[in-house]
Amino acid sequence: MADRYKLTGQDPLAKQPKTIIISHGGSPIRKKRPARSPESTQLTGLMALLISTGILLVLSGATVTSAVISFIFFTPIIIITSPYWVPAGILLFFFVAMVLSVCGVGLAAAAVLVVQLLIKGGDGR
Repeated sequence: MADRYKLTGQDPLAKQPKTIIISHGGSPIRKKRPARSPESTQLTGLMALLISTGILLVLSGATVTSAVISFIFFTPIIIITSPYWVPAGILLFFFVAMVLSVCGVGLAAAAVLVVQLLIKGGDGR
């Protein structure tokens, strides 16, 4: 057991186990911890992480590239047809605002009816 910790006959540059010092109030207890190699599940997880990161990087690059190319291609078309897009956008805005207003008024009316029913006793009498 004593020859286990001697450095005679060993390569001085070889990796030695890390020393953990445990102290319980008195003299410290030295304990050697063997070097640990990664487990197969850790290697599999690392490989999955690297592969999925690479795939997501390629997909995001393709997305940005296609967005830039389509922006370059469609900008002149949008500028040329803008006399049609601006009135259509204004009409669409007012139509959506009208529909949302009608829905809001209907919701408010339903809420008033529910509160009235609750105040009168729940059965409407």
